Amino acid sequence: MVVGIDLGTTNTLACYFVNGRKKLLKFTGGATMLPSVIYTDDDGKVIVGQAAQARGAVNPSRMIRSAKTYIGNFELNKKWKCGNRIYTPTDVATEVLKKVRQQLVKSMRLNENEEIGAVITVPAYFNDNQRDETRKAGIAAGFKVMWILEEPTAAAIEAVHEMRLDKKVFVVDIGGGTFDLSVLEADHENHTYTAIAIDGDDRLGGDDFDRAVQQEFIRHIEDDTGIKLTDAKSAGLDEGDYQGLMNRLLSEARQAKESLSDVTEHKVTLPNLTMLGGQNYDLDFTFTRKAFEATCKPLFDRIFNQLNEFVRDNKKFKLQDIGHVILAGGTCFIPYIKERIEQDLKIKPNDELPLSQLVVTGAARVAESREFGTEGDLEGTPRETIIVRSILAHSLGIEVLDNNNNPIFDQILAKDTPYPCEVIKNYVTTADNQTQIEVNVYEAGKEGAKDLNLHRFRGSLNMKDLPPAPAGKTKVSVKFEYTEDQRLKVTVTDVKDTKHFKEALIDKTAKSQSKSTAAPIDMVLMLDSSGSMIGYELDQAKDACSKLINEMIDLSVHRLSLMSFDSSPHMYSHLTNDRKFLIKKLMEINASGSTEMVEAFRMAYGEVENSTRQRIALMVTDGYPDEKSRTITCAKQLRDKGLKIIAIGVGSGFDKNFLDSMVGAENSFTINNMSELTATFKKVMDKLKRG
Repeated sequence: MVVGIDLGTTNTLACYFVNGRKKLLKFTGGATMLPSVIYTDDDGKVIVGQAAQARGAVNPSRMIRSAKTYIGNFELNKKWKCGNRIYTPTDVATEVLKKVRQQLVKSMRLNENEEIGAVITVPAYFNDNQRDETRKAGIAAGFKVMWILEEPTAAAIEAVHEMRLDKKVFVVDIGGGTFDLSVLEADHENHTYTAIAIDGDDRLGGDDFDRAVQQEFIRHIEDDTGIKLTDAKSAGLDEGDYQGLMNRLLSEARQAKESLSDVTEHKVTLPNLTMLGGQNYDLDFTFTRKAFEATCKPLFDRIFNQLNEFVRDNKKFKLQDIGHVILAGGTCFIPYIKERIEQDLKIKPNDELPLSQLVVTGAARVAESREFGTEGDLEGTPRETIIVRSILAHSLGIEVLDNNNNPIFDQILAKDTPYPCEVIKNYVTTADNQTQIEVNVYEAGKEGAKDLNLHRFRGSLNMKDLPPAPAGKTKVSVKFEYTEDQRLKVTVTDVKDTKHFKEALIDKTAKSQSKSTAAPIDMVLMLDSSGSMIGYELDQAKDACSKLINEMIDLSVHRLSLMSFDSSPHMYSHLTNDRKFLIKKLMEINASGSTEMVEAFRMAYGEVENSTRQRIALMVTDGYPDEKSRTITCAKQLRDKGLKIIAIGVGSGFDKNFLDSMVGAENSFTINNMSELTATFKKVMDKLKRG
């Protein structure tokens, strides 16, 4: 048996063929959508789907949702603790896919050990790590993973088959957590689909709209009651009640979003929502489509700025050559999105087919094709093999030195290159008597940019035992090749001695071969320089920071920025590898004024905003900010944008609950005095090295 699976951020669907007819797999209550949510009960049992959502509404600390957003992103290294177990995004995907397999076995009355082949879809803009982790999750769930298929391609296959389309097809696919743009050449007669150009954002989707509406509901309640809902303490609730409130508001936000796709007004009615100010609070107001569009304007702007840039700048196609625009993904139900696509592309989208099912049914069609080939099914009906030609979503290259010995990105494989592929470039040593070359592989974050800060580290190979020679005399060739299963293999070969080579598949395993056990990070060191730090306190803090710079952080791999904050933030050094310069600037910091953290956090985020390395702000403070609730809100917003904030509070009376609310319990530390700061820095750096 074979099956197509749309492993979604919000929901997962599965489809298979029976006697030539496609069938959507049904879960609890006959629903064809399985919420991509897991819940761990007191006994450690994992519950998936609707039941997990229901239990999570009562006890959200044991629920994990939207894990696909983080899958394969080793820089963020996202993990959740539920009960006594730590879950990675791949673990969550595995549990969801296990549920799919169990339901297939039950529905089709299969033997538990029967082999089930699966075509699993991923966003077109997913990189190799994300695709590989999806594949691993499928295998761990018990499937024979036949193919990892791009979601827009799957949607195009189904739409072209059902509507007999041809010519170039423009697919806009906006799911729960990802946004894809793809142009494909569809040859319906020969069942061939060739990707021409792709773009997208793997951190933008329907979940972002839900959270935006949830924040609008929170603002409504705050205006109505005068009570801040920044955290449990400011709301006057215990943590469980507060999380329950946030989940109810998020659920209602999702319902409002879906309702406003069909009507222009949605009545928000949540009686006995929570206790606020000692009174039972009822949420009751009308949320209009106009208000929804205003609330979500920043998200719409992100989508259409990217869409128009894709059309304007891409040389692989011309808009006048596009024959059809296909919408896929539940978020494309939003009327404003449909209207803007038609307005901007000057083509009316084909939205006659069920948008949320196009991907999974296309995947099932490919699975069926690959299982049976042209040999026919049990009834003797011939099946044509569907040929899919995919392309690279990102350029890839290596770190090299420019004429001033500054590290820069040198592209080897270009974005939109068809799979499989192979490119070789030659390089020479840069120092006299150099006996080894470390090849650091990067994936382009911003196409065309040379700055390594804008690209994602993927892994390293270390070519050793080169014969000593003057700089520039030893030549090596670096070969990048994608295998048939779309995995990157890098080979470094000594040009004079071709038997001397080093090669590896660049994935999570290859990364461990690097001289650093973690991917490169960009860290902003934020030192409190308010009046309470004058004298001995600041001297001890500087001493600990000096040890951090000199002894604990590998500045040949990572970069550090230095700033202080008092009544306002002060940038002393932008991101650099220059240890001496950092120490010099550290000694210039003086103490005075109050403690303004909000602007400090914003400055720190601005320093690393465009970095595709792991982004960290490490803050040391001996006092509370001028505005606690505003600071907590700001920190949470920046964390949602991918900034990891680690806070060290100094002083025997420091409230760890405040730090926990601001940065999360796993990233907050309290110490009695500055003499403990060096040891705490070591704990932090050791934790970062372990990932």
